[in-house]
Amino acid sequence: IGKTTLAAQFPKHLLLAFEPGYNGLDNAMVQPITKWSEFKQVLRQLAQEEVKNKFDTITIDTADIAWDYCEKFICSSNVNENTGETPKTLGDIPWGKGFDLCKKEFDNALRQIAMLGYGLVLISHEQLKNVKTESGEEYQKFMPTLPDRPKLIANRLVDIIAYLRLSTADGKRYIYTRGNERFEAGSRFVYLAPKIEIL
Repeated sequence: IGKTTLAAQFPKHLLLAFEPGYNGLDNAMVQPITKWSEFKQVLRQLAQEEVKNKFDTITIDTADIAWDYCEKFICSSNVNENTGETPKTLGDIPWGKGFDLCKKEFDNALRQIAMLGYGLVLISHEQLKNVKTESGEEYQKFMPTLPDRPKLIANRLVDIIAYLRLSTADGKRYIYTRGNERFEAGSRFVYLAPKIEIL
């Protein structure tokens, strides 16, 4: 649907590519990221004045993989002192500490980008999820594939949750800024159009 292509059109953008799929982009400034420590190195560079003068918008593509890398980083940083083993999952770190450490690490990284004054774009794919109404009725809704924990962090930071979709009525691509029973979207800006054509 062109999520990455759209993000690459934002002013003075830098695409932090946690997954491949950017080779077809024209004039895209891309930094591939293959592990969380590389991302942390980029964060340090983003604080430098010469970098701040070069970029206005930072895109994380995808936030799902960024969260996965963060989980692996937390696990590798918490070797069991008694056994010398590295935990395989966050749940293997005692007393739920792994989940707290991962949430803090992810939150701090995203907030750092925003606090440096950059525009922040987080890309996620879509999935159909079963949702229940207050009356208990169940239906399916398109929602981001980003897991709930990082999604809560992202939702606190963003001003717009945009849903990109190809219209079956006219074959055009649209950005939706207001959600409904079919898909999740939203905006802090009251007067922003609920449906915007992607040119």
